[in-house]
Order: sequence, then C-alpha cells, then structure tokens
Amino acid sequence: MRRRLSSSFALVVLCIATTTTTAHGFERQWHAGADATWAAVTWHDSTYGGYGAGAHLAYGLRDDFNALLEVGATSHPVWVDRPSLLVASGSVGVAYTLDVLEWVPYFGLLVGGYHVSGAELGQGELKLGFQGTAGMDYRFSRDFAVGAQLRYHTFAGDPFTAHYMTVSARFEYLWGW
Repeated sequence: MRRRLSSSFALVVLCIATTTTTAHGFERQWHAGADATWAAVTWHDSTYGGYGAGAHLAYGLRDDFNALLEVGATSHPVWVDRPSLLVASGSVGVAYTLDVLEWVPYFGLLVGGYHVSGAELGQGELKLGFQGTAGMDYRFSRDFAVGAQLRYHTFAGDPFTAHYMTVSARFEYLWGW
C-alpha cells in the first residue's frame, strides 16, 4: 500500500512538473487603451452621478512597476435649469502590478490636474488632485487585455468637501515585450 501511494504521488508530481505553463513578467512593455466610465462626484455638499470616457498609456518600468498617464472626462447631469457638471482630468503616476498572470491585479497612485465646470461653478475651477487606483485586467492574448478599475480622487485645498469616485471598464492593446 505504501509503495502504491508513493508511486501515485511521484506520478502526480511528474505530471504537474511537465505540464505547467510558463508565466512571464515584462519590462518595457507598453499598454494603450480606452475606458468607459461611471462616476459619482460630491461637490459642495451635493452628489452627482455621471458617465464618461478616457484613455490611458502605461509603460513597464520593471516587472512589478508601471508608469501611468491617464486622461478622462465625465459628465454629471444635474437639473433641467442648471448645466451639467463636467469633470476633466489628466494625471501621471505609478502602479504596482502582478503581471506574471493572465489575471493582472494592480494598484497605484497618481497626481494630476482637474477642470471642473458647470452647475453652480460658472466658468469652472482648476484643481490639483490625487488618485488612488485599484484594478484587475485579464490578458486574453499577448496583445490584448480587458479589465475593470476603481479610482478614488480627491482635490488639494479641500480634501474633505470634494470627492470623486470612478469605475471603469477598460480595453487595451499591449506591445513591446
């Protein structure tokens, strides 16, 4: 019985060792993509839901860190007698990523500029903002990935009166492995 058990164990180990696939992490890999976004912003004691779009570019600094460039805009319909609230942003940052899997989790920090206009703001306000992001991508081939991202934004000067959350569905093209 003991011999049969050890033979079975050896067979299982041999099968696993000879049939596993190789995982790769990539430095100097580029990612370019588009985002479809749902957003909620709390601005001057009012909360507005909205939708938007964006684009992103990332570059693999190392296997585990990517440099990020992100731009986006969201529109938040308010009331019939007031214009929509529009939030446009551009930001740069860095993300820690686990890019050796088909499922690629990541989180990062970004800093950037925001232009908020509409509603009761008149011509709008320019703000410095900060973002914390977390996401998950699925690489269905070496060249393409889809994913989802959650991002929390806050603004310098009034970090507790303006909050902005976005949830995005993402599609990206990858090259340069």
